[in-house]
Amino acid sequence: MKRLLSLIITLALLIGCKDKENKNQENQNKAQPSEEEVPKVDLSGFEYSLNGESVILTKCTRVGQVIVPSTIEGFAVTTIGENAFYRNSGMTSLTLPSTLTSIGNSAFRECIKITNVTIPPNVTSIGVSAFSGCIGLKTVQFLGDAPEESKYMFKDAPATLYFDPGKNGWDKPFGGRPLKAMSEFPN
Repeated sequence: MKRLLSLIITLALLIGCKDKENKNQENQNKAQPSEEEVPKVDLSGFEYSLNGESVILTKCTRVGQVIVPSTIEGFAVTTIGENAFYRNSGMTSLTLPSTLTSIGNSAFRECIKITNVTIPPNVTSIGVSAFSGCIGLKTVQFLGDAPEESKYMFKDAPATLYFDPGKNGWDKPFGGRPLKAMSEFPN
């Protein structure tokens, strides 16, 4: 009788452990996107860190036309980190993803060859000196509400800023630069 009871308890434990193992595997599969779901992106020249549910781009050494991807490893790129593009004098063109919400301090400081930038609609903050020293920067288009303003954002950058009059917060000067409605943007 003791052997039968011992056998039943052992079987119950084994079945319970196997069920827990299956649930753990299911949860792992849900947490990580499959390879089919993750688009392949050329990440050479980019350094980044994962921040829970999103990506912080921490460094870019690419030159020429730089397109920041909207996702890396299946996670949205939401932040350009502090000094990420600092003194990238070989970058001539920059495209930012619509997933972006924050641009860090000195993120594009002294990127002297970029001439125009479009700030995606979800960007709510631009750090201190983010575009400072971008002496070739002529135009910056803001697609959303006015982000939180920081000191020296456009210091020594001769850019004119263009905004959508239908968006909030554009009723005063911004970043020490001339401010015009998007309808005045040169073609």
